[in-house]
Amino acid sequence: MLAAGAYARTGVRHCLALDVGTSTVRLWSPATATVISEPAVIVPRPDGRHVVGRAALDATITRGATPLWPVRDGLVHDFFGCMHLLRMLVTGVGQLDDTAAPVLVGVPATATLRQKNMLVAVVRRAVGGRVTAVEEPLAAALACRPDPGREDVIAVDIGFGRTEVARIVDRSVAAAERVGEGNPVDQLVAIAACVRRMDVPGAGTGRRRLLITGGGAATPGVAARLAALTGRSVTIPSDPLLATLTGLRRLLTG
Repeated sequence: MLAAGAYARTGVRHCLALDVGTSTVRLWSPATATVISEPAVIVPRPDGRHVVGRAALDATITRGATPLWPVRDGLVHDFFGCMHLLRMLVTGVGQLDDTAAPVLVGVPATATLRQKNMLVAVVRRAVGGRVTAVEEPLAAALACRPDPGREDVIAVDIGFGRTEVARIVDRSVAAAERVGEGNPVDQLVAIAACVRRMDVPGAGTGRRRLLITGGGAATPGVAARLAALTGRSVTIPSDPLLATLTGLRRLLTG
């Protein structure tokens, strides 16, 4: 069951939360004291090593290097490229030397089992620890409320590479659909149609809530139009880009 502190481990010194996005990787651990956010890009060097994140983007300008983006639609596109990216980013955190350390990584709700296993395998190779994939809508719901199990909640993640709609029931994803590509405004009718398909009359004991996260959540007019199209009360976290990571952090720390 999804609950704050569900993955906290007494006596374990380290833990890590990862949000591996198409354009950006975000991570948090107690050692950072803040969120680390870097572009999800790598550039191979002539000596066989790699530069990642902002340094990689700088290399494309100063050296004319060809950038590689190993994450596509929030999933692993290039296994070894993604492994190098995560390993280099986590190296600066000063962990993980504890094989029992809990590591949580967000995964799209519509990902296949093979895609989830691939993401877990990459993270395990890159950083070690005890890796668990958590569906991103669940983490986002926990970021907005302490108990996402008592209301009728449908989550919409409007990402730069992937938009999906998920119904949350009893702290788990009961249904999920991916919405076709397009800019956030063009997608609104399709998103609303997905929400209506997932409606269950009389569900929940509280408000009919629509949770909107991702980069497209802050687009002007999106929240108001989705509220009008779906008849639901819209909630947007204070920083929609950090909703998944915030939820993962709460799972680790309570």
